[in-house]
Amino acid sequence: MNETDSGVPPANIYEANGQLSVAVPVPGAQPDHARVTLTPDRLRLEALCKYEQESQHYLRRDWQVGLWRLDLPLPRRVDPAGAHATLNLGVLVVMAPLSESGQGDRRVQVEAGHPAHRQLST
Repeated sequence: MNETDSGVPPANIYEANGQLSVAVPVPGAQPDHARVTLTPDRLRLEALCKYEQESQHYLRRDWQVGLWRLDLPLPRRVDPAGAHATLNLGVLVVMAPLSESGQGDRRVQVEAGHPAHRQLST
């Protein structure tokens, strides 16, 4: 697969403590290779996953490199202004507060680290 190809990654969506969280595995992606756009009812993700695979002699190949794209309707409305995103160990987690009055589109900066560490430090 090359950088022009794309796949759709799986996603887990969960709710806790007044937040909606979306976790998406994107193996090989770095924070600066991921673009997250959030609206009150939709998450859009593009992540470029780089991992040299062409020279490998595969016996099994279940995951891809290249561009992952996800356009995900959210089951609950959120406030994009309060959202944050982290990428750790190949899993991107986007968290946003639940809000019936959230408005607008927001590009969410993806940070390196673990979301639990962020919550503990605040």
